[in-house]
Amino acid sequence: MQKLQTLLSFAVVSAVSVGLAGCAEEAPPFPEGQGQTPNASANYPEGPYGIDKGSVIANYEFVGFANPDVDHATLRPIQMADFYNPDGEGVYPAGSIYGEGNAKPRALLITVAASWCGPCQQEAKEILPDEYTNLHPKGVEFFMNLADGPTPGEPAETKHLVSWTTKFGTAWPAVIDPSYKLSALFEADAFPANLIIDTETMKIVDVVAGVPDSSFTKELETLVE
Repeated sequence: MQKLQTLLSFAVVSAVSVGLAGCAEEAPPFPEGQGQTPNASANYPEGPYGIDKGSVIANYEFVGFANPDVDHATLRPIQMADFYNPDGEGVYPAGSIYGEGNAKPRALLITVAASWCGPCQQEAKEILPDEYTNLHPKGVEFFMNLADGPTPGEPAETKHLVSWTTKFGTAWPAVIDPSYKLSALFEADAFPANLIIDTETMKIVDVVAGVPDSSFTKELETLVE
């Protein structure tokens, strides 16, 4: 069970195999005992948590930037509960790092990338900005997790996140997990990974390994219609 929870944010790429473009360089194993237990939160759906479609994504916490296009100097804690929107009408409260009064998302697109991965860079440069322009006004939030730095299997650091978000003009939450709490048993064989989360339930709607095609975007649009 610990391994399944730990694999949730990163190794989901192993859960679904599709014939799409992705980096096929396998990351080395990580030491035992680095798994992160889902954070307890009164404002989050109960488990059981899992990695399959229909499972609730655990309330993992990361560090990163709420909007690196505005501020990529101040690291902040960011967790899945920040995006939970059970009635679909939630707004962020006063003092929120996401902007007071801004609507909470009705769907969340999680992308997991690596600095060394060419297809990840292609997705960040050529695909995600246009999709964000189209989907964000409809109620979709994007969330980028930079798993590796320049070397496969070595965790991304703050400087890598700053470099990535600056290079690609990332305008949505972007995080790292510097202690590799979530990736103790990361066995990815393809980057990038893309997940769709229904924020009313925090359930995983779909998972795609590699750069997704237009049907994935359509699935997101259908979720917020």
